Amino acid sequence: MSNSYKTKQKDAVLKYMIDHKDSHVTVNQISDSFAENGTPVGVTTIYRHLEKLLEEGFIRKYTVDGATGACFQYADNRQCREHFHLMCEKCGCLIHLECSHLNELSQHIFSEHGFQINPFRTVFYGKCKTCFDDEKKTGDTL
Repeated sequence: MSNSYKTKQKDAVLKYMIDHKDSHVTVNQISDSFAENGTPVGVTTIYRHLEKLLEEGFIRKYTVDGATGACFQYADNRQCREHFHLMCEKCGCLIHLECSHLNELSQHIFSEHGFQINPFRTVFYGKCKTCFDDEKKTGDTL
């Protein structure tokens, strides 16, 4: 019975990660979401299931500037190690950016400055088009 419960919790964590695949999420965000939905799961339990999902290759773990603790993201078939990311500071969406101009910039920095950028850990912060357009309508700013 206990194993079945843990499997349901692991499945719930995986479902949450899939549902939020375009965001970096923290354990506290997952825990808060479960609590809001009336199915509280302890932070330690969430960590344990995330570590299992990480070992199985379902998720990635990394640190984003300004985040409290590690962040996690669902690891679908996209190769995040080979491109840069854009993160909206307002809604938290993550955009996987395939752009030859940034690849050229990365090559320039290496050849001219002797520094190799790690695209897996490089995130550009700003506003996504949706949030930018919403702010233009309402007159709000970040």
